[in-house]
Amino acid sequence: MIVFIAIVKILVFLNFCDAMTMKQIKSTGKMMRKTCQPKNNVADEKIDPMVKGEFIEEKEVMCYVACIMKMANAIKNGKLNYEAAMKQADLLLPDEIKEPAKEALTACRKVADSYKDVCESSFFLTKCIYNHNPSVFYFP
Repeated sequence: MIVFIAIVKILVFLNFCDAMTMKQIKSTGKMMRKTCQPKNNVADEKIDPMVKGEFIEEKEVMCYVACIMKMANAIKNGKLNYEAAMKQADLLLPDEIKEPAKEALTACRKVADSYKDVCESSFFLTKCIYNHNPSVFYFP
């Protein structure tokens, strides 16, 4: 619970600051991972390959992705919150990846509508974003 409160405080603080550096994004991602990984009982070996485009289609991995997206305010009421995700990208992403990341999110936003389960929709949306532009993909 303490980690969750710390992450919320960081995210609120960051909403009032300039864009984050990739180092800051990765640091925040580590904290998010420390919260979501044990909640979903998923091993590093199943989530680390995502950065290389290897998405393991298992419930635990899918729900881990959903947990991260919820913490990043990209999901609300079990659905992609496109406007909030775009706002977060504008506020937090470094300039060099901001526009490509927003383009990928826009190109993939309808993917989530194909799934009723929040874990599946989050997972396949994330996979689409990777496939759209692997060079700007980062997932904790």
